[in-house]
This record gives sequence, structure tokens and C-alpha cells, in this order.
Amino acid sequence: MACQPAIPNFDMSGIDGPDFICVGMPKAGTGWLYDQLQCHPAFWMPPVKEILYLNRKTGRIPLDGRRGGRTVRKLINSVRRGEDTVIQGRDRSRDLGFVQTATECNGQAFGLDRYISLFRFKGELLSGDISPMYTELDVGVIEELAERLPDTKLLLIARDPVARAWSRISMNNRGGKFDLSLLDDAKRFRSYLETSSYIQGKSFPTLIVEHWRRHAPRMAFRTFLFDDIAAEPDKVRQEIWSYLGADPHAPVILPADYNRKAKVKKLDMPSAIKEVLVEFFANEIKACAEMFGGRAREWSARYGLS
Repeated sequence: MACQPAIPNFDMSGIDGPDFICVGMPKAGTGWLYDQLQCHPAFWMPPVKEILYLNRKTGRIPLDGRRGGRTVRKLINSVRRGEDTVIQGRDRSRDLGFVQTATECNGQAFGLDRYISLFRFKGELLSGDISPMYTELDVGVIEELAERLPDTKLLLIARDPVARAWSRISMNNRGGKFDLSLLDDAKRFRSYLETSSYIQGKSFPTLIVEHWRRHAPRMAFRTFLFDDIAAEPDKVRQEIWSYLGADPHAPVILPADYNRKAKVKKLDMPSAIKEVLVEFFANEIKACAEMFGGRAREWSARYGLS
């Protein structure tokens, strides 16, 4: 990046590294989470929503506008033009420091020290990594995290597997990454569910929880339900703020029910395809009721499962 400034120094919060890591699920409200955290005065969230460092052997932190990195793109463009633009609600010096360090990380071999260095710009504030693709993170990486960052908190937003999978399929269709002819053939669609990387490993919240708890048993871990966010966003927002160590009653401007993707249209789900999805996820839906309770108990009835 041209015109790189000196990296600022900040007095650090209690944890050297991320105060928390959100480990998924994709298409389960992680964008809502990022927005609700960065509007709280106790947080500095990296200008990239999904850092995606831990699940890659070589650093490829998205600094080109993808994966929630539009803030970075605006920042880099302003620096290149020699402007001192301050993006609303952002700390320019912290963001520039993050971008410079992320740029240095990219193309380099994975190293937890490099990952930890990305968060030194939080200073005294809370900060974390919201990368929903961490659902299947390598066992060795999880164990190293548990050893190096034992006080970092983990959280997961769990969503009804049928609705989550359909949301992902709809997203892929908008991006030209889904073959619509699959919806005309139940057998082919079932095969897609069994083999797609967008479905496998990302649609089974009980397995995600078990995976992380097994390999990081001493790290604090809490699951929140997507359905609870939809029904009681202010309550869940306060619960998350409190869990992460922030004042749950801090005054913020952003409404708790703000959803930047509210107007995004999904595909219509054919009844035959719905039957395939329900059958495919039946056991997981029942397991979610057992593990999570609450509104997860309603998923079986939603799909006519006994």
C-alpha cells in the first residue's frame, strides 16, 4: 500500500490477540453480529469482517472489498489519493495499522504470531475475528489457539440446518455458483447435499460445537440461536455484549434488528426439494433440540418431524 503511515502504539486490553473468535455458521447472522459489535463503544472491529487467516496455510486476508472488506477498500483508495478521509464510526489510525500488518501477512506462511499481531490495533478496546468458515478449522490450529490464547472466548451462531442450507444455495445462485437444474431432480439434489463443500461441515451445528469443545475444552464457548436473534434481537445483542465483556446497556445508534441483507431475495423452495432437505437433516435437527434447547426445539415441529 502506498504512503504507509507509522504503525501506532496502543495500550493493550487484557488479551494479547483477539478477545473472541466467532466460529460460524455461514449464513447464520454473522454479518448482523459484526455490525452490532462495531457500533458498541467498547469494541474496535477489524475493517475486514472475515479475516479468514486461521483456515489457510498461506495468508490471504481479503483487502479488496470481498468478505466484508469494503471499509478497507475505501481506506486504501483514500490513502492512494492522499486524502485524510475518516470513515464514519471508524478509527483511521487503527484501521491503517491493521491494513499494513495484514498486507505483510498475506503471502506468508501461517503463523499464530502473525495472526495475533493483527489485533494489536485494538488497544484498550475489545476486538475479535468473525470468520464463519472456521467451522471446520484444523485440529492442530484449534489446539494451538487453546494453548496460546486460553482466555479468548468462542461463540457460534447456530441456525436451523434446512434454512441455513437454503440461504447458502440462494446466495450461490445469485453468484452463478449453483446449477438450478438440480432442483428438478431430487436424487441429484440429494447427491449435491452429500458432496458440496458449501453444505458439508457447515450445516451441522452440533458437530461444530463438539469439534471445538473436544479440542479446546478450556476455552469459554457459547452458542446463540439465529431464531432468537430474529425474535428478540435486543435481548440477544445484550447477552452477546455481556458475554464478551462489554456493557450490555451501552447507548448505541444502530437498531438491534438492523439487517443489511433484509432485502436480499431467496429462491423459492420446491416442495420436493424441501422434503429432501428435511430428510437429509432430520437427525441433526433432533440433535439440535437436545443440545441447544429453546427455540431449537421448535425445528422438528416446523418440518413435521416426530
